[in-house]
Amino acid sequence: MIRRIALATLAVAVASPARAQFGDLLDRAARTGADAAEQAARRAAEQPPPAEPEPAPAPEPAPEAAAPPARAQPAKGAAPAAAAGAPAAPRPEAYGNRYDFVPGDRVLVFDDFSDTDVGEFPAKWTIKDGGGNALEVVDFGGKRFLKSRYQKDWQAQAITWLRYAIKGDLPKNFTVEFDADVAGPTALVFGNVHGFGGQEVMLNFWGDGRVRTPNAEGRLPVQAGVQHVAVAVSGTQVKVYVAGERVVADPDGVTRPIERLGIHFQEPGSELADHQMITNLRIAEGGKPAKQMLAGEGRIVTHGILFDTGSDVIKPESAPTLRTILGLLQEDPALRFTIEGHTDNQGGPKVNGPLSERRAAAVKAWLVQQGIAAGRLSSKGLGATKPIDTNDTAEGRANNRRVEFARI
Repeated sequence: MIRRIALATLAVAVASPARAQFGDLLDRAARTGADAAEQAARRAAEQPPPAEPEPAPAPEPAPEAAAPPARAQPAKGAAPAAAAGAPAAPRPEAYGNRYDFVPGDRVLVFDDFSDTDVGEFPAKWTIKDGGGNALEVVDFGGKRFLKSRYQKDWQAQAITWLRYAIKGDLPKNFTVEFDADVAGPTALVFGNVHGFGGQEVMLNFWGDGRVRTPNAEGRLPVQAGVQHVAVAVSGTQVKVYVAGERVVADPDGVTRPIERLGIHFQEPGSELADHQMITNLRIAEGGKPAKQMLAGEGRIVTHGILFDTGSDVIKPESAPTLRTILGLLQEDPALRFTIEGHTDNQGGPKVNGPLSERRAAAVKAWLVQQGIAAGRLSSKGLGATKPIDTNDTAEGRANNRRVEFARI
């Protein structure tokens, strides 16, 4: 069994065009969200979509926009490659109504390990007070991952703590997101300052596909591949989402204060340890509700409409934010928006200007597909010309990558 899991593919599926991802979302949004209807919609979404013209290629596409090779040849300690001919782990075409995760608006920590050399330990992390696990940054499929180095004979467990300074407690409402190989037992740890360990969100608990919080348990919707993991914390409540499914809701999943966060790579002595790898960690404070922003500032700033780097294809985890905007427009027929696309300063104005225009246009097209009159919407791309944070840090750049809706 372990051998079969170890040979499972880690390839990240390439996003399909936005229309194929979200063309049927209005029908599902109108439903009650009953489980039977959700399952029927999910099965329907798995059918091959009708042929669509491919979108214009994005300027200077980033490496992660392409599928990784069938067998990567990374540096030492790199993740195992997919078995020849093995199918990629499935990626849903659209996330259904039970996926209600909305990312926090103010990024506190962001790390995709792009500033760490392959084979080195990342500067934003420490294993002090966590144990002696051998960890390093590897390159896999054009992305950098923090990975547990599998050692057949012996390997110590460890918690790798973020160096982020928490003053007393994390915000009451915050979110944690990362991409992880779900075949490897990995946990997000909410720990106190003193002592080893803490409260955990455990993925693939003991290698059997379970997800566990202190008081609740669920099952992974997929058993292999690099998948998007999202955790929403509100007070003591914890909700866990994997690959577009809400898998755990625990009203007492954490105890306050939360004074540090870490990643726990478990099962270090088995072959499952070679699947323990994460990237794209994003921790963000929850923001104001969209209706409150609109009433106060006359515009809605969102960080939950997501695109692959260099692409205008809307990612499926954008569905909750898009549904919120759609609901406001349906609720108030007089409401009109200018949709603004904003980027960070990476790539230069010749790339960022046109890219932000295409992204704003893609959001407008999605709303029009759901029945909103095109005359109520306009779109424009502002590139990196109106930052709301510094572009000198990864966290600041993450805050600057956003879509805004300005009342007309």
